[in-house]
Amino acid sequence: MPLFFIIAGFCSALLIGKSSNARFLRHRSQHILLPFIVFLPLSFVIYYHALSFGADIANPIPPIFAVFKVVKEPVVSTMHLWFLWNLYQFCLIHWLLKTTNLLGNKFDGLSAHPLFMWVVLPIVLTLSLMGQSIPFPAPDKLTPQLWSYGFYGSFYCLGVGLNKKQQLISSYHKYLWPLILGVALSLTGYFSLLPAAPSLDEVIAAATSGYFAAARELYVLHVLSQGLSIILLTAITFLLGHRFLNHKSKLSRSISNASYWIYLIHAPVLIYIQMPLINTNLPVLVKFVISVVVTLLIGQISYLLLVKNTWLGALLNGRRTKKR
Repeated sequence: MPLFFIIAGFCSALLIGKSSNARFLRHRSQHILLPFIVFLPLSFVIYYHALSFGADIANPIPPIFAVFKVVKEPVVSTMHLWFLWNLYQFCLIHWLLKTTNLLGNKFDGLSAHPLFMWVVLPIVLTLSLMGQSIPFPAPDKLTPQLWSYGFYGSFYCLGVGLNKKQQLISSYHKYLWPLILGVALSLTGYFSLLPAAPSLDEVIAAATSGYFAAARELYVLHVLSQGLSIILLTAITFLLGHRFLNHKSKLSRSISNASYWIYLIHAPVLIYIQMPLINTNLPVLVKFVISVVVTLLIGQISYLLLVKNTWLGALLNGRRTKKR
């Protein structure tokens, strides 16, 4: 998700650079806010049906169903669509900064400065994740989540800056191996400090209140190792993408165009696939591979047949222009 927000900020800066501030806001409203408004109620309905389907056929019934029975007034959640809701908020702030010229041209330059990437960013991430459970939850509330502004908002700002200083990206390729060594060390520390999985009672309490209580033993050290792992993993994946995927490819383009649709439908599709698998004796790794591969195939094929050349494809990816 941090990588997604870097790319989102990168593309936002690209869009603003090619058009006006007003067109940027209109474009983001059409392709982020409107799909969120359309698909959120649909997701509620489909989730309900998928879980009802699972409760009827799964044997044994997953423990999560015990939570549904106990929680009478669940906190309203944006579910897996939280990414769209948070992204639109960041785009709105981005638009306000550009329209009011509050920071002049400093915003783009500061967010790509090495001091921001390797000093300010780790500090902001650490402060943002303090008080959150480990692993940290999704900011899936309808009300703005300030920790998400500091955490995911910082990655969005970094993406904006990298668009303006793309020469910096190539200069960091030589640091790939030190970054890989660093992430191996930080992940070792992160997993060694990872607490035991929450009990069913703790999950019920979290579902009722809307958040998990954070463990306090070695908590600060754990947050630091978590933040460092996130930064290094995100840097590695971004640099590998820039190094090996930074060229025209029809296959990459096709997958990229379908990714928005796959993102919108993947969660309920996974439930429909995974519930019948509960009744099998297949190894868990095999179940995992089946779930991922079949979900991707359903998403990619349904995009090509039902979405790509329809009004829904235009809603998600914009109108396709004919080649001259």
